[in-house]
Amino acid sequence: MKVNPTLILTFFLIYFGFIHVNNPIKISLETTESAETPGHDSLFVKIYDGKFMLDGSVFRFAGTNAYYLPNYEKIDPKVVENTLNTFKAADISVIRMWAFYDGYDCGYSATDPKENVIQTLPGVYNEQALINLDLVIAKGKQRGLRFILPFINYWDELGGICQYNTWAGAENPSVNMQFFLNNEQTQKWYLDYVSMLLNRVNTFTGVAYKDEPAILSWQIMNEGRNKGHDPKILRDWYREMAQFIKSIAPNQLVGTGEEGFDHDIPSAYSVNQYSNTYVLRANEGTSYILNTAIPEIDYGNAHWYPSEYGLGFSITDNLLRAQNAWISDHKSIANENGKPFLLGEYGFPGWGDDRVRTMYTSLWNIAEEIELDGSLIWQLTSDYTKCSEYGGNICWPGGREDTELFKLFIKHIINIQER
Repeated sequence: MKVNPTLILTFFLIYFGFIHVNNPIKISLETTESAETPGHDSLFVKIYDGKFMLDGSVFRFAGTNAYYLPNYEKIDPKVVENTLNTFKAADISVIRMWAFYDGYDCGYSATDPKENVIQTLPGVYNEQALINLDLVIAKGKQRGLRFILPFINYWDELGGICQYNTWAGAENPSVNMQFFLNNEQTQKWYLDYVSMLLNRVNTFTGVAYKDEPAILSWQIMNEGRNKGHDPKILRDWYREMAQFIKSIAPNQLVGTGEEGFDHDIPSAYSVNQYSNTYVLRANEGTSYILNTAIPEIDYGNAHWYPSEYGLGFSITDNLLRAQNAWISDHKSIANENGKPFLLGEYGFPGWGDDRVRTMYTSLWNIAEEIELDGSLIWQLTSDYTKCSEYGGNICWPGGREDTELFKLFIKHIINIQER
């Protein structure tokens, strides 16, 4: 294994407290002429031989979700600075955050004036909220970060398909994918939003989003489902949307953003390793196998929340065996399609305790063993802001200060990036 002395020095300094990531990095964010040439392959992460590649080298990563950053650029920019500095100190190269916030009728936006809604009405966009998104991308880019950006949520948080359905007059708007997919208005509004964002020029970098190498990938929807319906319906919609995105932004990757569920327990999975096969027979109207085979989808994507997927709230041999199988199976299916695999979210309800540490270290071990292409924890936080929002988060240096878990995570980041 090749050892990077800079990473070791960084880890040493963090370990002994010589780096304090709550000190903001001084950066200039004035609009400048871009020195980048749109379409220059060496600047973009690409797919070759079933792997993420950057400028001719394999690009593996272990990063984090940080969905809330554009909102906090409005309400408390210091949170953004602290968070990005923590990511830089950990040598994280990829983060995933929301590139949407729709309306006031769904989720928790209706009663909180601090929320930073982007689309206030169909096709009506809040420029200041978009500037906040611009700024987070610019700050991250200057720290060497790359972004994975979903366009919409399946769930009600930050509007989601619920908001589009509400605007279109649906009687039951929440998580009603059938209405969303079959309504002419909702589909037009979604495509209009995608087009607006891809063609937007960042007010700080001067680079159009569609030409921005720091945007590693777009995702069509966060955790899309179509419960009780033929998974081919969602598969076909994903393909149509991926074709549309690529017609505007051909140099950026496109993923589904799905959880990785399947339908009718396909034999491609190591079925005997799952004590509960819900995730393989979920009847959620989606199939990882079908979706990953879409030519315009660049990589396989799945999430992993064993406590929510029917495997219990205790760390057992059954849970850890299913975890290993889930990651290995999804990677194998993606590789059979000539694509890499991204574990786009993973988490376990706990508070920096032994259960969380056991699950994560086991997950990181299998990721290193099989040379997982990419993974993103839900989530590393730098202060009290989101430390306890879900459980299973790693909080450092603020909040609980999960120092031991943070050090283990850094070790994993180094190991996966150096393989």
